[in-house]
Amino acid sequence: MGLHAVAEEKTGGSTAETALREHAAVLGRVCMALTGDRAAAEQALERVAREAGQKPLGDKPKVTLLGFARVACATHASRTPLGARSPRPSADTRADDAPATERVGSAEDARIARDKLAKLKPTEREAVVLTLVGGLDATDVAAACGVDLGTAKTRIARGLSQLMEGT
Repeated sequence: MGLHAVAEEKTGGSTAETALREHAAVLGRVCMALTGDRAAAEQALERVAREAGQKPLGDKPKVTLLGFARVACATHASRTPLGARSPRPSADTRADDAPATERVGSAEDARIARDKLAKLKPTEREAVVLTLVGGLDATDVAAACGVDLGTAKTRIARGLSQLMEGT
């Protein structure tokens, strides 16, 4: 079931549905970046739609929705046994196996980016993904993660620094 169908079902056509429709693409990209698995991302998106129908979205619906997505992805990861989690792409993964994106470039660039992202601490990965994929600034990352601005800036800076190492 796609996010739009879940949004309609869970929100009953409310303003939450409008916000979900407006931000569906970025929510999907963020969930894929955080989970690395399509099925897990879809489950997280369903949870986001349910929460959007139950909780107020405030004056920045995108930030609130991305906060829901962050929690949904983290919750999914914590409930998945380590042995059952999708394996991270390894150095010997063929470049052809990794889909390319307009933002990253070639399939090989996408694989390298995913490998580096997988090596970050979860809190730094979330901050970097919310910034680079979600398009949030540090203030909005702080709100989405429920941390103060200084912590958000530190997580973003550390994560970006580690991503840039060796390039």
